[in-house]
Amino acid sequence: MADASQYTILTFQRRPGLWRASISPKVTSGATIKGQTMLGFVTEDDCDSEEAAETAAKRAIKKL
Repeated sequence: MADASQYTILTFQRRPGLWRASISPKVTSGATIKGQTMLGFVTEDDCDSEEAAETAAKRAIKKL
């Protein structure tokens, strides 16, 4: 389980009513997680609200 404090979460609205979150490590770019280089990623599914997108991002971080 990754530490959420080591990541920056930015929520954005893809289309009216559809939200996603971008997750980026706070360390320098090119950080390795589980042996792979990671620059950042976006949550897979659209959410109905900004809060739901942030919650989805926190769940994704826990899966790392």
